[in-house]
Amino acid sequence: MSSPIRFYMDFASPYAYFASRAIEAVGAEFGRPVEWRPILMWAVLKAHGIAAPMDVPVKRSYLLADMERSAAFHGLDYRHPVKLPMSAHLAARLHHAVAAEDPATAGLLAHALFEAFFRDHRDVADMETLVAIGASVGLSRETVVEGATGTAGRALLEAAVAEAIGAGVVGSPYFIVDGEGLFGADRLPQVRWLLSGGRA
Repeated sequence: MSSPIRFYMDFASPYAYFASRAIEAVGAEFGRPVEWRPILMWAVLKAHGIAAPMDVPVKRSYLLADMERSAAFHGLDYRHPVKLPMSAHLAARLHHAVAAEDPATAGLLAHALFEAFFRDHRDVADMETLVAIGASVGLSRETVVEGATGTAGRALLEAAVAEAIGAGVVGSPYFIVDGEGLFGADRLPQVRWLLSGGRA
């Protein structure tokens, strides 16, 4: 099997939302599985000593406008989230816990989480909202609560954050293709280029 594309992303990152279906399409095009790695971008940036982009007023102003424009560019419905920045640790833990047992359902869950937060204006940091999203992909309340708050999901997320720090991840989305890192939804053309033998 061809080596996978590793997809580091934060469920609170609009740019990861913009890239999420596109990177799966690129993976399918080149016969590469996509390994989702939910992380907490704030924790990764803190470890690297990098300021969060939304903490800088001029950058925040730019990004808020760019999010609207980028969603339109990617052809996606978008409503500015109920809160941003936000720690999506419950959603990330849940995804990791589900992925460990049922990768197919985890894939459905990932898209449902993104769409709830960035399209439907729902708060994915709220447990009842997570329970409802989980139910939409066939997860019981018990599975969602345990995944979001239990030790397994917590440990898997902590491991993913540590892995991202070690891999030099500097933003969300961040792709690793055959050992090469690419940051940003706007790097999708370069991902395709690399997979097409662009370095050859």
